[in-house]
Parts: sequence; C-alpha cells; structure tokens
Amino acid sequence: MQEKIISPTERGQITIPKELRDRLKIDYKTKMKVYLENNKIILEPVSSLDLLLKEIGTEARKKGLTKEKLYKELDAIREKLAKEYLSEDND
Repeated sequence: MQEKIISPTERGQITIPKELRDRLKIDYKTKMKVYLENNKIILEPVSSLDLLLKEIGTEARKKGLTKEKLYKELDAIREKLAKEYLSEDND
C-alpha cells in the first residue's frame, strides 16, 4: 500500500484507509488500542482475549486475589474451557 496523507476532523477523528481496514479485518466492532511510541501514534486492533485478560485482571484486583489464588482460578477456568471445547468437537 502506498503512503497516504490524512487529516483529523475538527473533533480529532481520523479515517483508517479502506485498504488497511480490509487487510487487518477491522470493522466497526473492532476495539483498538492507541498509544504513543517514539513520537508516533500507534493504533492496534485488540483481540477479545486481550479484553478478557484485562477484565480478569481488574476483577482479580477488586477481589484482592493473591497471585496464587489467581493462578488457581485461572487453572479451573482453563480446565472448564478445555472440557467444553473438547465436548463440542465430539458432537
């Protein structure tokens, strides 16, 4: 893709060129992470797993879970997910 020059709107909004959206499979439902790196604005798609991990971390802090208790809960969740996934494959 060739370099494109874009301008933000009065409200600071920008449009990601269609070629890039298509290439990265970005649509209106896609969550994005934005941050500065070496005076550059970086915009990255965020996966649902990234969002889930952030939610789990927030919940763990609210509950005051220790590292060990968090690992124990995550192990139980992972085991449950694995059983559900494997049972779907057998259906």
